[in-house]
Amino acid sequence: MKRLKAAILTLFLVLSSFGLVSAQVGRPEDLRFPPLKFEPPNPAGFRMVLANGLRAYIREVRELPIVNITAIINTGSLYLPKEKAGLDSLLSQCLIKGGTKTRTGSEIEERIDFLGGTLNFSVGERTATLSMSVLSKDLDEGLALFFDVLMNPEFREDSLKLARGRIIEQMRSANDSPSLVLNREFQKVLYGEHPLTYQATKATVEGLTQADLKAFHGQYFFPKNIILAAAGDFSREQLKNKINKYASRWSNRSLSFPAVSKNFPEPEPGVYFVQKKINQGYVSVGHLGLEDTNPDYFAVQVMNFILGGGSFTSRITSKVRSDEGLAYNTGSRFTYRWGFPGTFSGYVQTKSETVGYAISLILNEFDRIRKEPVSEAEMETAINYYLESFADFFQSPINTMVNFANLELQGKPMNYYATYLDKVRAVTREKVMEAAKKYIRPDKMVIMIVGDWEPCNRGSDKWPGPLERLGKVHRIKLLDPLTGQLVE
Repeated sequence: MKRLKAAILTLFLVLSSFGLVSAQVGRPEDLRFPPLKFEPPNPAGFRMVLANGLRAYIREVRELPIVNITAIINTGSLYLPKEKAGLDSLLSQCLIKGGTKTRTGSEIEERIDFLGGTLNFSVGERTATLSMSVLSKDLDEGLALFFDVLMNPEFREDSLKLARGRIIEQMRSANDSPSLVLNREFQKVLYGEHPLTYQATKATVEGLTQADLKAFHGQYFFPKNIILAAAGDFSREQLKNKINKYASRWSNRSLSFPAVSKNFPEPEPGVYFVQKKINQGYVSVGHLGLEDTNPDYFAVQVMNFILGGGSFTSRITSKVRSDEGLAYNTGSRFTYRWGFPGTFSGYVQTKSETVGYAISLILNEFDRIRKEPVSEAEMETAINYYLESFADFFQSPINTMVNFANLELQGKPMNYYATYLDKVRAVTREKVMEAAKKYIRPDKMVIMIVGDWEPCNRGSDKWPGPLERLGKVHRIKLLDPLTGQLVE
């Protein structure tokens, strides 16, 4: 009887609550919730300086018996001379597989697999990362493997030979993907002959040696040029002591980074066309953008969300995809790269005969956002997106520590996340228009098209060609990816 009374009371409370809600709102979209509140963690609470100046961001997380650790090395492909292009790819493949002074690459990989862990390395534009995940009970052995690879790579010749072959084989298909060709050639026009656009050839890869890899490792891999990020099931003090066992035996060296120019060409506006016998046109329309340290960064982000970065809600997507049905993949983006201006582009992939029409629609949206204030509804959607997605920066403990490490490495203020939301909220409709006028430059538009010339140039009823209507046409000939010479 008591159980029956309890069940009836529970049902009554549920029905009563439902009735109250139903009385307050008539439709689901009328539901209102209190604003999300999320206070980002303070990086200072996780920062440690270990032996020999090795910096680290370390967080204890006891929920699962797992440890994640990442070493972020301040180096990358940007610092390679043109004749050594491809060394970053070779290093990515051989730091682990090439073994160490006391272990072969196979022994390292087999042992990590036996422990149920992972160990991965990659080289980017300005950072290289070695990441490991192991069960907390295997932390000591995991750290031994991690620091052995980080400190003592041997780059054995058998691994180099296999890696060279894989890289050269991948080169053969470098001109096969229209989207990859589009991105590569667009950047070459905007950045010109520059370390940001250097391409490896068969000759540069075959010329790379064990000595080159060891020299590069010796130049950049040392404690003061590395920041660690760690999160997992451990004691911070105990982990500090374990890491110091290795860092204390690892000497520092002086380092002077190669000078890299920030002067880029001003390409002639117009159409840059790459011929490929395909039934669609792949298009990027834009110019150089800005660095993410620019004071207008947040206004530009909000502006671009409204313009073409906000998925189905953005203007370009609504016009080109939803209204005209010209493309599935379209929008706009500002890309960012550490220390250099990124690119701004509107993009679309559409049928050959509608390439010109789609481009004209994108250019119209560029013009409209520079001349007409955005609506309050557009602003609300864009601002809410950035406010509500802010917590994504901290979705996992190791990602949070990596983000903090990257802030320090890139010299950004350590209160970046603490001030992020206020800077988003400070963006107004007026600032959006100012950003559009300042950072969208109709007089500098490079229109890069990868497609079949005849149908693209002919156009359609809604936009009859020729493509010269959009500006002077430059025909781009692709280079043979193996030789770096023009394809005949």
